Amino acid sequence: MGNDIYTPQKAIVLYSVGLLGGSIGIALKKSGYAGRIIGLSSPANIKTALSLGCIDEGYDYDKLNEIIKDTDVIFLCSPIKVIIETLTKLAKIDLPKNLIITDVGSTKKEIAEAAKNILPKHVHFLGGHPMAGSEKRGPSAADPYLFQNAIYVLSPLTEKPAEIDIQFARFLEHYLGCRHIILKPEIHDTIAATVSHIPHMLAVSLVNLAQEIEDQTPSTLHLAAGGFRDLTRIASAPYKMWHDIFLTNKKTIAPLLDQCMEILRSLKKKLIDNDLEESFNNAAETRRKIPLHNKGFMTPLYEILVLAKDQPGVLASMTNILAIENLNIKDIEVLKMREGEGGTIKMAFNSYETASAAAEVLNKSGFSAWERK
Repeated sequence: MGNDIYTPQKAIVLYSVGLLGGSIGIALKKSGYAGRIIGLSSPANIKTALSLGCIDEGYDYDKLNEIIKDTDVIFLCSPIKVIIETLTKLAKIDLPKNLIITDVGSTKKEIAEAAKNILPKHVHFLGGHPMAGSEKRGPSAADPYLFQNAIYVLSPLTEKPAEIDIQFARFLEHYLGCRHIILKPEIHDTIAATVSHIPHMLAVSLVNLAQEIEDQTPSTLHLAAGGFRDLTRIASAPYKMWHDIFLTNKKTIAPLLDQCMEILRSLKKKLIDNDLEESFNNAAETRRKIPLHNKGFMTPLYEILVLAKDQPGVLASMTNILAIENLNIKDIEVLKMREGEGGTIKMAFNSYETASAAAEVLNKSGFSAWERK
């Protein structure tokens, strides 16, 4: 195959201009894509997306029939069930030949099956799942660098990717700054269940366990420290975000949960028998194999610790120093503070490079900062 990049000649449509749709649009424009980008969304989202430069034109969803006639690519950026409903809607429209339909859904098998069963043969469907996101929602949170170095999973309907799939992957890499990987829909869903969906359920379980113990033993939550907070951070996500994921991937998640429970039962027995060392060593060795700085199904945060004096304005001084260097803080927490003396502040960033740069600039400014391993 050559090194051609797919180049839309007419227009790209973003169906639902929220966080991901808005970020795709603004990333395309910021990286030099000169074609038309049209948003279909709610009036409020269209207004915001236009003001931020995510799209060139915006219309209500009911304009789909008219807009699609002069479209090369449509990104379906809605929740999973709405994506499937939109595929059904598209199947009833007179679609242009060679239209590329892609999506950003977090599960792939049910979407792929719907596309294969209902879309006409003269259009091309390519499933997609960018491994990037934010706790924020809506186009106001659109980020032109959201996909930088993130893995963008592509799931063709065919056994092997077609030439157009490879060309479109290069288009995404060129304009979004992502790195693509091609996975069959069912393989994607198994991996996602293992490293994203089940960890989320475990985080929810741990927090609910802590609450049950808190009811029996007050001060449990008060003593829950950084390790527990880090491990359960993802449990804060609203169920609305996860409903469609669990609904469309439960046949994959359920047996993996059984497997996980078997491992926990085994650990329980080894705990009683004082025989945990091998399991701990195996887990440590496996974890070392995980790429440290990859964005993936669960986007990591990279942390630094900063010593701070207990005086007015010290936190503002830190954040101002980082703002001047355009270093964006993703999370901040006061870990320890002694009245009249000072304490330790934890700052989190979305990349290892940003965290390292933040520690360096704070050290040069007189603070004591280091990366948290």
